[in-house]
Amino acid sequence: MVDILPVLRSRQSRRDFNGVPPEPEKVACLLEAFRWAPSSNNRQPWRIIVVRSPEAHEKFNECLNEGNRQWATAAPMKMIILGNPEEQPERFGQQRYLLDVGLAIENLLIQGCELGLTAHAMAGWDEDTVLKTFNVPEPLRVAALFAVGYPGKLEDLHPDVQAKEKKPPSRKPLEEIVFWDEFGAAGKP
Repeated sequence: MVDILPVLRSRQSRRDFNGVPPEPEKVACLLEAFRWAPSSNNRQPWRIIVVRSPEAHEKFNECLNEGNRQWATAAPMKMIILGNPEEQPERFGQQRYLLDVGLAIENLLIQGCELGLTAHAMAGWDEDTVLKTFNVPEPLRVAALFAVGYPGKLEDLHPDVQAKEKKPPSRKPLEEIVFWDEFGAAGKP
């Protein structure tokens, strides 16, 4: 197996939390990692809302779909990741701000793992509800919602969620996702 940075292979998006919020210095570290992501023309079209108060947690939970409510409500800290399409305008029909925001999200995920936290990005939420509930101005868009905290116990999760967590991590083989010189052409490095 090829050697890659250990944090890349060990990173997990766990769904169990022990209820202990991350220390302020770890939150600051996550935010700093997010801030230092690469960005085309250094436009940095990202924003982040850190959800901490009990009232904000309740509002956040109301934005989630039922599947995410089975586990994400237990996270002691939550985040809303936003992108500004006007700060990284569309070019050639491509929404370029999404790439920049995705790079910032990956920085947050890797830094969280390095700090012993679990940071789980979610796609199951209602954007209009998030924008309205958290007073997000136009033209910002929601890129992801995050649940963040220290790992907890698998047995504390809903049985459906436990089944997802018990599946071993896997990735498609390189031959299925990497091509050489043209799509579908096999090769080796």
